[in-house]
Amino acid sequence: MSSLRASAVPLCIAALAAASLLSGCASRRLSSRAPPGVHFAGDWKLDSSRSDDLGRAIAQLRAQDSKLALERRRAAARAAEAGEGGEGGRGEGAGAGPGAGEQINIGPGPHVSGADELMANVPQGSYLRITASPDSLTVTSGDASNQYTPGLESAVSAQQGDAQQISGWKGAEFVIDTQPQWGPEIIQSYGLTKDGRLRVTVRLTGGGTNFTFTSIYDRTTHVSPLAPPTND
Repeated sequence: MSSLRASAVPLCIAALAAASLLSGCASRRLSSRAPPGVHFAGDWKLDSSRSDDLGRAIAQLRAQDSKLALERRRAAARAAEAGEGGEGGRGEGAGAGPGAGEQINIGPGPHVSGADELMANVPQGSYLRITASPDSLTVTSGDASNQYTPGLESAVSAQQGDAQQISGWKGAEFVIDTQPQWGPEIIQSYGLTKDGRLRVTVRLTGGGTNFTFTSIYDRTTHVSPLAPPTND
């Protein structure tokens, strides 16, 4: 589950300038109203035979991360070589400080591991509980519980930098769209398959990453270990 910490802000808040977040206001793409006939509240158990393998997914993302990191190093080396022979060296205005004709170069943002982002946003453990009300949807897995208000845009913070997050309905799926300052966009979606199973997808897209991880759950009447202990 996501480790992002959210604080509610009004719809269509201005995106973070550093990353041009939520351009065009994502609230226009997601609805605050649940479609009729869609019910996936309850307890669910992971069907590992129908789900993507997390270990394999992490290995693939780490390979992608290594490739992207190598490409960035090569690009930085080429840029440094071009700067040494160009007009970017110290000239008459050198040493005069900013504002005296000296250009300040802002480098790329910090590298964010796609593997780490996936692990932070995939539901933990084998059980999942969804609680729904007219104005909220709560997803609990492991020791993490996240409540979402459909149509509400939030400012969130995490290791990948400040971000904007919005949740809501897109057709028959409930979607949580998080666009961080650094790293790929994270799109989580919850929906039902034709045979009534719960399908949870986590998609990472942007910054050279394009990866989708899918988990399939069966309804269960088993008392899930999610519930806190009682004295009964």
